[in-house]
Order: sequence, then C-alpha cells, then structure tokens
Amino acid sequence: MKTRSRHPHDTLQTALRSAFPIDARRLEVLAALILAMIQARSVVLFTLKTHVQLSDSLETRYQRLRRFVRFASPDHLFARFALSFLPAGELHLILDRTNWKLGEQDVSILLLSDVWDGFSLPLMWELLPHGGSSSQQVREALLTRFLQCCPERRIGGLSADREFIGKSWFTFLDGHGIAPYIRLPATATLGKGNVPVWACFKKLQPGEIGRWHCRMVVYGVSLRLCATKNAAGEVLYLAYLSHASVNLRRYAQRWQAENLHAALKTRGFNLEDTGLTQAERVSTLLTCVSAAFIWACVTGQFLAARQPMKRKKHGHRAVSVFRLGLDHLQDHLLHPSPSSWQALHALTLRLGS
Repeated sequence: MKTRSRHPHDTLQTALRSAFPIDARRLEVLAALILAMIQARSVVLFTLKTHVQLSDSLETRYQRLRRFVRFASPDHLFARFALSFLPAGELHLILDRTNWKLGEQDVSILLLSDVWDGFSLPLMWELLPHGGSSSQQVREALLTRFLQCCPERRIGGLSADREFIGKSWFTFLDGHGIAPYIRLPATATLGKGNVPVWACFKKLQPGEIGRWHCRMVVYGVSLRLCATKNAAGEVLYLAYLSHASVNLRRYAQRWQAENLHAALKTRGFNLEDTGLTQAERVSTLLTCVSAAFIWACVTGQFLAARQPMKRKKHGHRAVSVFRLGLDHLQDHLLHPSPSSWQALHALTLRLGS
C-alpha cells in the first residue's frame, strides 16, 4: 500500500528504469521532465524549471535541465521502449520530415514512426543540418540504425511522400526486403524509355483508381504503379508491390505522422517553442517529449476501453486518444491528492509494463 502513496516522480522513475538503464541522476531528470512537460504542456526549459520535481533551487534546477539536454541519449533505448507498445507482427513504417525556424536557424527532423491507432508512434529520428530535403545517404543511415537496433521485428513496408525518392534509396529498400508504398512526383520517369509517370495515366477520371498493366522499373527497382485523382484534380501516383487497393490504404495512413507532428507541436507540447537548435539537444528533448506523448496515448487508450468515446458524424472520435490521455494526466498532476497519486501510480505501471 505504501507504494501507492509515493510521489508520481518516484513511480515514474521505477517504471522507466528497465527501459532506460542510464545514470541515476539522468533518469531522475528524465522522469521529472516527462511529468513537467505533461503538466505545463511545454518543452521550454526555462518554463519547466518551476514544474520539475527536483530538490534544488530554481537556478540549480534550470542548470540541471540544460546539462541534461547537452548529452544525447542512446537512440536504441527509446526505439525499443516505443516498440514495446506496438502489437506483435509486421511494422508498417512511415518516413516523414518536420521542420520549423527559430529566427534564421532551421530545425529539421527526419522522423521514422509506425502506424498506431490514429497517430504514428515515433521510433527513431535524425536532425538535419539544413531546412531542406534529406539526402538518400541520411535516410539509409537512419533506417540502418533502426534495423540494427531491432533485428527481431519484421518490416512489412514503408510509406513516404514524393520527397523520399531516388535510385539509391529504392535499391536500399529492395535490398532489405522492405516493400515501398511511396508517392511519386508526376515527372518521375519509368523504364528504359524514361516515360514520365503522368503519361501512363492521362485519361484518369476523378474518383477513379488507375492501375498500370505490368511492372515498371522505378528508380532502379521493378514495381507496380497506380494512380488516383481527387475531386480537385490532384493526382496521386503510387509505386508499390502486391495490390493497389491495399497499398493505397497503407499510404493513406501516412497522415498519421501529421497527427503525431501536431500532437508534439500545436495540439500538445508546443515543440516549436523550444529555443534549442543544436542537434544533440533537440534530439534529447525529443526523446523526453516522445515518451510523454506515448504515455498520454497509452492512458487515452486505457480510458477509451473503459468507456467508449463519442464519435462525430464522419465516424472519427470526438476526442483523440492522445488528447484524452493528456488531459487526464495533466488534471491529476495539477490537482495532487492521495487519490490522484494512486491513479497516476496505476497509469505509470501501464507505461512500464
């Protein structure tokens, strides 16, 4: 019974210890930051110094937070932590990029995530030294790190937008047995004749799904092609294996990454407000806020299972599992009491299971 009256900071440290076998003082700050980010819905260290449960003066707390983010956390630890919340079976990865500006400085993150209940779950990332697209070498290096970190998990496929193309990249995916469902630009050329993909679907009508009759060489790899046009006349060209309808549905799940970005930014933790720009510091901060995001989602799933959520006319939930969990955790943290600590203790156990 005594463990249930422990402060949430203590129980969270206990829950995270097996997943993050790091120095005890760093683990203490990690747990404090996760709780503070949920309570304040902020990632600004100067703001969080008044929320973290650390037994120091305000200035000392702030300096501890600044020292904490100076050292990168091993990314394989977070990847394996995140994977523990995904069901067994194939992974369907999403590769995407998010960026913002801090003054004249670009902050750009290449993010690998997995499809998960309306959001994508962050797994591993790379900070880019510029605001533009990632190179094929950077993408390959990121995915190689993930494959080495989690060799036991089979990857069913990878979804990406038309920014993520190129012969070396497609050949890399093919060589590792990773099926792509990647959007192509209209100017992408096919086969030995370098035929532009748009020329294969010139007669496509709005709402129609067009399938090319045979495989074509796309960026050095033999793949199938399909296209669909929306009511506004915009055409989506997709390179894939197996069946068009299945892969179009999988590609549509790429928008879960946009939900993730929104949760980390404007609808959750306001990640863009951080004054950090150095790659190692942003990466460490992203580890903390991603762990907070996962805890909110796991909590929301638990609450939704206990009491079915209202749905809007289009069938989507009125409140996402992330927002439901975040509100619930924040409410308990802002109104501490024996009952709220007991509730947080139970929810923390779910995080560490």
